[in-house]
Amino acid sequence: MDLAKSGIKILVPKSPIKSRTAVDTFQNESPEKLDPIEQGQDTVTPEVATEKPVGALLGPGAERARMGSRPRIHSLVPQAPGPVTAAMATGLAVNGKGTSPFMDALTASGTTNIQTSVTGVTAGKRKFIDDRRDQPFDKRLRFSVRQTESAYRYRDIVVRKQDGFTHILLSTKSSENNSLNPEVMKEVQSALNTAAADDSKLVLLSAVGSVFCCGLDFIYFIRRLTDDRKRESTKMAEAIRNFVNTFIQFKKPIIVAVNGPAIGLGASILPLCDVVWANEKAWFQTPYTTFGQSPDGCSTVMFPKIMGGASANEMLLSGRKLTAQEACGKGLVSQVFWPGTFTQEVMVRIKELASCNPVVLEESKALVRCNMKMELEQANERECEVLKKIWGSAQGMDSMLKYLQRKIDEF
Repeated sequence: MDLAKSGIKILVPKSPIKSRTAVDTFQNESPEKLDPIEQGQDTVTPEVATEKPVGALLGPGAERARMGSRPRIHSLVPQAPGPVTAAMATGLAVNGKGTSPFMDALTASGTTNIQTSVTGVTAGKRKFIDDRRDQPFDKRLRFSVRQTESAYRYRDIVVRKQDGFTHILLSTKSSENNSLNPEVMKEVQSALNTAAADDSKLVLLSAVGSVFCCGLDFIYFIRRLTDDRKRESTKMAEAIRNFVNTFIQFKKPIIVAVNGPAIGLGASILPLCDVVWANEKAWFQTPYTTFGQSPDGCSTVMFPKIMGGASANEMLLSGRKLTAQEACGKGLVSQVFWPGTFTQEVMVRIKELASCNPVVLEESKALVRCNMKMELEQANERECEVLKKIWGSAQGMDSMLKYLQRKIDEF
């Protein structure tokens, strides 16, 4: 059978086991191990046709099958007599999806080490040597893997250092629905400080699951306020002050991907970031009066600037809920994407931004924010002082307890 006339194409992959497709996603993120083979190391290409004597005439299909192959003394795949057939071509399909003896050996061995697999298949135990896989390179690679998997792992967040940017994902273990307590806020601050000092050009902030952030963890706060209201309210207000100031003072662009509901402080910090992309299913609400507390996150300054005084008061005083499209119309959100392609849309745009000059990105943000930093820090200070006063009072404590009781009754 002539492969040239049949239309069957034989593609010889660079790596027989490099069949996985990397898909960027962060709605179900977890730290993944890096595969050294995917770092671009050379591998041995399997033969797809029987070697013929020099000078022998080859048919079009056989010649195409030989293109790109180099002669070897020991063939890695058992030689097949006669011309290449369609069944044989199927057995050597690309991406490791065929059923060739070579691929069967790889599957049976249960390893991703190409050198071990080749040695097991080759009868003569041919020694595979690659200058790019010497010992010093392996040590540096393992060190890079350890940095990715250990140094950037936290309890309540996931931090991934990617090409040109740092990805911070809320994935709280100490609270529900990615709500914020002092421990979570400290981890986010630590990750931002690390990104500010390394070679990251920007930061992508998102969340694992279907909820972006439910604001402050009131159950955590009430448990501690019952002990010493004055002391604990001061500690909590200080934690919020430091958390918000970290966003105000961060010099590199912060991009937020809101995959679900953003409530309270989870919504009020969005204007402190530079670009906000939202899932169509996301919604935004700041029901502070319902919680029995005053606004935070510089929302008393940024909300009126973004959406006007009337809309800001409607959100901050009456707790109006905004859909993603409504938030986009009022300027709280930059763009809204369809849920099915949300992750892909975000990652494409992030990679475009990460390809820009880091000095240009940082200086551009500085020009936009140059007259706002002091004003925001002063607003943050005022808001935290009021929060400390409310939390330290018996009336403020009663308001929060009543809110929690209503939530329990509704459940």
